[in-house]
Amino acid sequence: MLNFKTLLPGISAASLIIAVLGTALFALCHTAIKSDNLTVYIDNYLLHIIWITFMQAILSTFLSVFLAVAMAKALSMIDFWGKSFLIRIMPVTFILPTLVVVTGLLSVYGQQGLFATCFAYLGLSFPTSIYGLVGILFAHVFLNFPYASGLFYQTLTSVPFEQKQLAAQLNFSHFTYFKLVEWPLLRRQLLPMSGLIFMLCFTSFAVVLALGGGPKYTTIEVAIYQSIRDFDLMQAVMLAIIQLICCMSFVWVLRRKNHYRDLSAQYLRYQYRLPNTVTIGLVSAVIVILGAMYIFLPMITLLIEGIGYFQWSQLNWAFQQAVIYSLIIALGSAVVAMLLALLILWTNSRLLIGDQQQWSNRLMLVGSLILTIPSMVLASGLFILLFQYADNAVFVCSLMMLCNALMALPFILKNLEVPMYDVTSRYWQLCQSLNIAGIRHFYLIEYKSLKKLFTLSLAFSALLSMGDFGIIALFGGQAVTTLPYYLYQQIAHYHYQESAVTAAFLLILSFSLLIVMDYDRT
Repeated sequence: MLNFKTLLPGISAASLIIAVLGTALFALCHTAIKSDNLTVYIDNYLLHIIWITFMQAILSTFLSVFLAVAMAKALSMIDFWGKSFLIRIMPVTFILPTLVVVTGLLSVYGQQGLFATCFAYLGLSFPTSIYGLVGILFAHVFLNFPYASGLFYQTLTSVPFEQKQLAAQLNFSHFTYFKLVEWPLLRRQLLPMSGLIFMLCFTSFAVVLALGGGPKYTTIEVAIYQSIRDFDLMQAVMLAIIQLICCMSFVWVLRRKNHYRDLSAQYLRYQYRLPNTVTIGLVSAVIVILGAMYIFLPMITLLIEGIGYFQWSQLNWAFQQAVIYSLIIALGSAVVAMLLALLILWTNSRLLIGDQQQWSNRLMLVGSLILTIPSMVLASGLFILLFQYADNAVFVCSLMMLCNALMALPFILKNLEVPMYDVTSRYWQLCQSLNIAGIRHFYLIEYKSLKKLFTLSLAFSALLSMGDFGIIALFGGQAVTTLPYYLYQQIAHYHYQESAVTAAFLLILSFSLLIVMDYDRT
């Protein structure tokens, strides 16, 4: 069943990914070895950095998943005005630019934020600081738990109507119903979702850099950035190797445990739920209100401040240039990411049809390799290799497109892996009998069936690229300035009013694209 033409697309994409990542690592290691400073510091501070990286990632993952399950369960228990709007808007936090999140959290929980102002008005001191471990956890949970809540809520509402009726006839309590009916469905998604959140928090850069509060809470990714900026390349290489080993081990474990399953879900136009007591309804309402406040309060405060501080003079040429570069890089990286994803998924679906599960796992692992390599290492290796073109805007934009495309690739693969296999396997025998193959097969089967999902994935990867700060932190300068880097410059120079306007603009842009995506889906 499988031939070279079938394997060629996936092999080509996988080879390109391995070549880019391998070239970046080789360039950085080679430059480090050639440098005069070959000192590597293995001391208590290094062990502290590793410990902090694991600790904040574990705590962030646990809090995000726990709150997501609680929020999803509460949403499934009650109905209220605006529920559909809340569910549709929640995923925007997952793709918000991290510096926008930082600015929004500071506007609410900072020393001069909304809560601190309220406490001062009452003659009280604000009890905690947003900087340090508290701020890191606040930001990571804000970014991840609403997205996980939406996914878990869809799972809870996909329980077949007949099972809900049977549970009511058997007089199941809410705890028994959750344990026997809902938990087995949620449990299948806990490991992959927890793994995704852990990897994002483990390799987090902008959040830790902005809210870490100093060396005490420095993570491996930030330490790599600092080592590269100090041109201490040997130390950066050693830190990169440590992070590479940790992340590859974790991804390997996830791929071993998370085998493909044919998941079937039944979505209904109406929902049936077990009768609620007043107490359960009240607790669910409180959870939803607190969760909605946690999600919306920073964004609403940031929007109000951005609109209040807006002046037409702020739309200067530097701002316009940042917008243009951001849009170009976002669109280019989204197209590259989609091409790579479709090549991999084309071969992967046929490997699964041919019962080649191990080769499928290996191919998908290559597509997710970027999660194991720090973005700083990838960007720095390519930048060092092609340093002579650093002042060329076209080169910098192309390099950022490639890096951002690789960063977005795992998310596209996760969104399209199961639908691509389902639609391919459904029509496989028919297409074989009609001799439909190649580009014609893709257009008639995959593209026609998954066109809206392809559009959503393209827009999703564009939003991820538009908000990226880790790569532009090294490349930013006179050649190319994107909106996140422009916002970082405003924050670094304590231009709070201008930064609020820029952050509000990025927030409005993200919301607008999400609404358009959701409207197209419906």
